[in-house]
This record gives sequence, C-alpha cells and structure tokens, in this order.
Amino acid sequence: MRTHRLLTALSLGFLTLAVAQCGGGSSTSPSPTNSPAPQPSPSPSPSPSPSPGGSSLTVSPQSVQGQGQPQATVTLASAAPGGGALVTLTSDNPAVVKVPASVTVAGGARSAVFMIDTATVAASTTVRITATYAGAAMTTTLTVTPPALVPSFVVRSRTRGAGVCVADEGSQELDCVLDASSAQGFISAYLWTYTMGSTTQRQTSNAPNAAVSPQGTGCALYQQGTGGDGANGDRYLRMEVTLQVRDGAGVVSDVVRQQVKAYPNHQCGFSY
Repeated sequence: MRTHRLLTALSLGFLTLAVAQCGGGSSTSPSPTNSPAPQPSPSPSPSPSPSPGGSSLTVSPQSVQGQGQPQATVTLASAAPGGGALVTLTSDNPAVVKVPASVTVAGGARSAVFMIDTATVAASTTVRITATYAGAAMTTTLTVTPPALVPSFVVRSRTRGAGVCVADEGSQELDCVLDASSAQGFISAYLWTYTMGSTTQRQTSNAPNAAVSPQGTGCALYQQGTGGDGANGDRYLRMEVTLQVRDGAGVVSDVVRQQVKAYPNHQCGFSY
C-alpha cells in the first residue's frame, strides 16, 4: 500500500515538472512598447509677394504749373512682404518731370507715397511715369504747364510823363511809349488796342518788343474822342488802352486796360 502511494506521488510530481518545462501555466513578460519616431517640424513658408495684378500708380494733381511738386502714390494689389517691396520708378522725360529711382512699400503695407519735381516749360508738356514691381509695370501721366500769362503795362509820354499821350506836331502820331516789360509768362506777342469814342485801332508787336509806340493813330482817331478837363485847366481826349499777351501755343491772356489822357496838341483842327 505505501509503495503504491509513493509511485502515485512520483508520477504526479513528474507530470507537474513536465508541464512546467513546457511553459504551461507560467506567465509571460509583456513585450516593450516602441515609442513613435519624432516628426520634423515643417519649415515656415515665406510670405508671398503681392501679385502685380490690381496694383496702381496715381498722381495728384495730374496737371501742375512748372516748379510744382505733385504727390504720387504706388498701391500694391496685396500687402508687401516682411522685408518690404521695392518699386522702381522712371519718367520718360526727366528734364521736365523728375522722380526718385525707387520707392519702398513697407512690410505689411499696401502703398507708398513719393514727391515729383517739375521744371518750368514754355509749352504744356505731358510726361509718362512708370512704376515697376514683380515684373509688371504701372503707368500714369502728368501734365506740366507753362507759367500763367499775366499782362501788365505802363503808358508814358516822352514830353508829359506817365498816363499821357501827346499828338506829335510833325507826324500827328501819339508820342507815348507803351511798355509791357512787366508782363509775365512765355510771351510771343503783345496785342494792343487804342479806343477813342466808338473807334478802336489794333496793334500787335512780337516778342521781345515789349515797348512800342502807338502806330496808325492820327486825326481820324482823335476826332472820335470825347473831351475832358484837367484840374489844372488842361483839356484832353479820353483814350482807353488795352493789352493782352499771347504765348507760342496761341494761348491768350485776360485783358488789362488803362484810361489815358490824349492831348491833341492843337493838331487836326483842335484848339487845345
């Protein structure tokens, strides 16, 4: 009986050992978890340059007298990149309209302003200005005009002074000088008139002859005049003198006029 129990115990022990050797009933260690590989951070994209489409160049005002300084504005279609946008500038007539070589639109901005210099011109001149950015050109025009025509004159008798004309005893023409040297602008001609009563005579003198004597006056003109009496008892004829000036392009100024005392000097049947 004891022998049988011993054999049974041995058999059970052998079975337990075999199961242990085959891995039955034993726990296994968990496999280590692999960490994900780090991903590189994406590089920041550069700020895009503004598209030239929709950009513009404007000048205000678009017409100035020579020596004026109008203001120009470059406007981009979108904001300039962080480093700014360099816009190149040109004028097709730099002798009349001078622009800077370039202007920079600050980063994040869309526009920049620059000043234009203009020269004095004898005739109206239109100049094209070009701004170039990102291979595209923006254009506008600026018109530069000559100085305004400003007529001005004095009348002076050779014998009796300012504001007076006297009929010459020999020629019966008026002895006065009409002096328009104070007139301003690029003047090509001086347009004079002399009026007595209902009669008007005209005379044109070309520059640089700013000072002339009346031509074509005489008895036919004086006899249309009406008389006046001076404070000193002198009697005279009332005459109106006018002046306009004209430039090379045919532009004519306003009219300036003066009332002049014309003394017949006992000519043409006058008693005074």
